[in-house]
Parts: sequence; C-alpha cells; structure tokens
Amino acid sequence: MAIVKMSSFSLFAFDSERDDLLHELQKFGYVHFSDLANDEVLKGEGLRDVIVPEGITEVDQDIANIKYALEILSKNDSRETGLKAMIKGKTNFTLEGLEETAGAYDYKPVYESLKDRMGKVESLNQEEMRLNAASDELKPWVTLGYPVSSMKGFSQSEVFTGTVPKKLKDKLMNELLPFDYTYYEVISEGKDESYLLAISSKEEKDAVNEVLRNNSFSSIKISGEEEPDKEMHKIAERLSALKSERDAIKAEIKEMAVHLPDLEVYYEYLMNKKVRLHASENFLRTDSVNVIRGYIPTEMAGDFRKAVEASQKNAYYLDVKEATDEGDIPILLKNNKLNQTFESLTAMYALPQYNEIDPTPLLAPFYLFFFGMMVADVGYGLILLVGTAVILKIANLSESTEKFIRFFFYLSIPTIFWGAIYGSFFGGIIKIPGLIDPAKDYMMILIMSIIFGLVHVFFALGVKAFLYVRAGDPIGALFDAGFWYMALIGAIGFLLPMFLDLPPAVKTISMVVMIIGMGGIVVTGGRSANTVVGKAAGGLYSLYGISSYVGDFVSYSRLMALGLSGGFIASAINMMIGMLSGMGIIGILFGVVLFVGGQAFNIFLSLLGAYVHTSRLTYVEFFGKFYSGGGKPFNLFQNASKYINLK
Repeated sequence: MAIVKMSSFSLFAFDSERDDLLHELQKFGYVHFSDLANDEVLKGEGLRDVIVPEGITEVDQDIANIKYALEILSKNDSRETGLKAMIKGKTNFTLEGLEETAGAYDYKPVYESLKDRMGKVESLNQEEMRLNAASDELKPWVTLGYPVSSMKGFSQSEVFTGTVPKKLKDKLMNELLPFDYTYYEVISEGKDESYLLAISSKEEKDAVNEVLRNNSFSSIKISGEEEPDKEMHKIAERLSALKSERDAIKAEIKEMAVHLPDLEVYYEYLMNKKVRLHASENFLRTDSVNVIRGYIPTEMAGDFRKAVEASQKNAYYLDVKEATDEGDIPILLKNNKLNQTFESLTAMYALPQYNEIDPTPLLAPFYLFFFGMMVADVGYGLILLVGTAVILKIANLSESTEKFIRFFFYLSIPTIFWGAIYGSFFGGIIKIPGLIDPAKDYMMILIMSIIFGLVHVFFALGVKAFLYVRAGDPIGALFDAGFWYMALIGAIGFLLPMFLDLPPAVKTISMVVMIIGMGGIVVTGGRSANTVVGKAAGGLYSLYGISSYVGDFVSYSRLMALGLSGGFIASAINMMIGMLSGMGIIGILFGVVLFVGGQAFNIFLSLLGAYVHTSRLTYVEFFGKFYSGGGKPFNLFQNASKYINLK
C-alpha cells in the first residue's frame, strides 16, 4: 500500500530496430519515457531529435476517416444500451489479439462507400434547400394566372414584378391612375409588403419606373416558365422524389452500422499505433543509434529486460537502476482492493510526489465513516449494496468502471451502519430501533460530529509529525505538530469546564499546556525567516492560524447537517404518502409513484451531497495539514481504450 518503487533506465539501441523495440515495449506496457527533446546537455554532445516516422501522417488520416465513419454510423447503432450494454461490457483484447484482428480487416471499402452515400445525401439536401427557397419565392405569386415565360421579351411593353411597402400601396395606386397604357394589380400581400404586377407601354415605362422607385418598389424576378402554381406543383413533386431517394440512401447507411464493431476495434488499433509512433519524439539520436531514457516499476525490471532483448537483433546497451528521490519521477500507486477504489480521490486532488507517502490508505477509513454518517439510512444502504453487488457479479466492466462500482459497494456498508444507529429505514417508513433519534438528539449528533472532526484533524497532525520524523527531523515534528497538539488540546481542556463539571486542576493544567503550545508556535513558526523581525512576524502569523482550526472543527458540523437533512426529506415524503393512502386506490397508486420517485431523488441528493462534502473534508481539513502532492502520473505505453478492454 504505497507508491510503486521506480527504476530509471537508459537504453542505446540501433535506429533501424526502433520499430521492433517500441512494439515489444508497448506489449510490455509499463514504460514511462522521459522527454529528452529539451535536454540541452545531451544536445550539447551532438545528439539530435528523432525524426517522427512519415507513417504518422497516414495513421492520422486513417484515424480521421475512422472517426468520420464512427460518428455517422453510431447514430444508427442498434446494439444494446444502458444496463444490457453494461452487463455485456466491452470486448476484451490483448495487444497481440488487437493487432491480429485489425490486421485482418480493411476499413477503406466501408469508409469509401459511406463517404459516397453521405456525399449523395448532402447533394440532395442542397437541392432540397434550393427548391424550398424557390417555392417560397413563388408562393406570393401563386394566384398569378399567367405563365411566367409569357411576361418575358415584350417588344412594346415592360413588365414590372416586385414589392412595395403596405403603407405606400394606396399612394402608389393613386400615382399610377393617370397612366393610360399601364396595367397594375396587387397579386398578394405579406406582413409588411404588397406584391405588385405592373405592365406598361414603352412610352410610359420610364415614368412608371420613376413612380415605382419613389414608392420604394423592390423588383423581384419570378423563376420558372409556367404559371406559379404549376411551378410549385413541379417543385413539390421533385421534393417528394428527393425525400424518397434520401430515405433509401439513409436506409443503406443504417444497414452499414453492422460494421461498427470492426471499425471500433480498428480505431483502437490505430490509436495504439499512434502512441507507439509518437513515442519517438521523446528520444534523441546519433546517425544510427537512439538514446532512450525513462522509468519502469522496479518489480518489473526483469520483464522489461526481456522485452528489450526480444526486439534487438544487434548489440544494445541497457542500464537499469533504482530511482532516487531526485528528478521528476512518475507516480504509480499500488493499494489493496479496498483502497484502490479511493485512488481516484487522491488523483483528483493531486498525486503524491515520489518522496511523499500515498495518502489513499489514510483517507479511506475516514471517508467511509463520514460518508455513511451523512447518508445514514438502512434502506438507501441496502439498495446501494445489492445494486452494486449484482452489477459487480454479472457485468463485464472495464477496470475504471469496476473500481467506481466497488467504491459505492464499500460505501453502502457504513451507510447501513449509521442508518441502524439512527433507526432510519427510508426515512422511517418502517420503524426499526436505533441508538440515536436524530429528531431529538441533534445536539448529541453535533457534538459527535465535532469530536470526529477533532480525531480527523489530530490524526492529520500525527501524520505530519511522522513525516518529519521519517525525514530525520524530530525537532520539526515538535515545532510544527507537537506545539499545535499542545495549543489545541490545552484550549479544549481550558474551555471544557465551562460545560462540564471538572476539577479546577483540569482548567489550570490545560491553560499551562495551551500557553506552552502557543508560545512554541510563536517562537518557531517563523524560523525559516532570515531576520528577527521576520521570525517574530512569521511566528505570530502562524499562531493566527489557530482561527482556521476553529473553522475546521465547525466544518464537521456538516456530518450532522447532511445526515439530518436527508432523513427529514425522506420523512416528509413518507408523510405525504400517508396523506395519500387515505384517498382510496387512486391515492395509493399516487403514493407508490411518490415513494419511488421521491426516495430515488433523495437517494441521489444524499449520495451526491455526501460525496462532495466528504471530499471537501478530506481535501481541506485533512490533506491541508500534511499533504502537498504535485506528482505527475505514470503514463502507460498504451492508449486509454474507448471501445474495448485492453488487457
């Protein structure tokens, strides 16, 4: 239960054997390459960057093509979803099996066929848009009973078609009245405009045009040859034909969804190939030799050597030695099955540095305890326990999903435990005996919450002291943890006689301990400063930090608040169900719906609230006392799979 011990390696191998080497190392998996591209020392000795293989461009294009196909075909995916998909799970592959399966598949015929069909669909869509636009343009002229072609090419007259604003229509009509050889007609009216047809003789056309222009006439060219209503009918027939043609193509595309599993496997193959090719960017080279450095788990050094040997036909140089605390060593955590499920919480905050401790085993028991206290319902815990247990038993889960489900499986146990203490079963719909009644004993729960907070914070200070001692600095443990213990415990002992009947000596002794602790904090808190004034100011500022401890202890009142709120919401739901049950069969049916929906919603809120607030107590009140983090993750030499489980 710790940070995995790492060994650094230096490898000199011929450039001609780089592909074979990377292939073997990817099968091995547990290799973290150091980026030598910015190593000025090595470059000063004449080493150059390794040229990324030209094949990477082809791989990137293949990946883009596969993504295009997956994006389209996934919309027509008929495979199981939801719970059925979770039970079935993703297909398991080894890297060798993945390469063998992908090597026997050619995605290009599927891609080309799909691209061709999508091109046709796009062309049909463009034609449909054009025809709809033409139909919209013709709609205002549908009552025009003349073929459009008959209004073109007059030798003795001029035809005007267009719109004028409605507010100017009457004015325009009056101004056109004096013209003897001009015909005009309002064909239709829109929201703000009138559609006008005017036919004028050659002699009057210029004057008519001037009148139209003065009345904001906007010319419109009517498309087509026949009457507008016939043109619209032709468009409608073509639109219907387009729809049938497009539906037929889409049906063909839907049938192509059977290729999705093969495309997904090939995508994973390409992504791993891309990772392998890009790894070269971390290397340096001479004319014929690659220089490679990185890290591997110490316990896997033997398997690493075998992987290197399997790829090298010629001479090579490999040096593997246990990593020291110096350098940017990648972090890989190794915990038992219980603590593994809490590693994501540590990583979400920050991975430890190589010379730190893994805080995961330390946070796990407190997280379980606090989470259970915040949810605290036997019914909710049983649903969580049974649901997660069934999923873990019957479903083929990926490693990350399996850890997530196990996380809530473990959390269900303290939820049941605290629910039994509170006597809560779905908020009291079934009465069970409990040791504490939250509705009456809320002050007791509040005091318990503060006490649990004291234990949590004092444990964190103890870890801090241990780290100082482990680092060979017991004096630092006294200064930064011991004096704080004295100040806090003394302050608590000094205040307790105000609430409890304790001997006067308790208050006196506690005051002495508190003063010694506070004095020690003032004297040593600023010891890193260079001046006397700086040391004094730093010490006083450190003592001021005692106010943050008060805030920390108050923060643990959320253990009470969330536990009570969830229980009261559940009780309110049960109360409404009781009211509905007296309304006959309809009331009972509504009551069942309310119970299922209300309790499900409350479970969700309770679990979410407990997850967030327990994480907050861990990150701020607990980690804030001893943990800094800042480690970088160990990057496996494989792609994080999306569609398969890569073993």
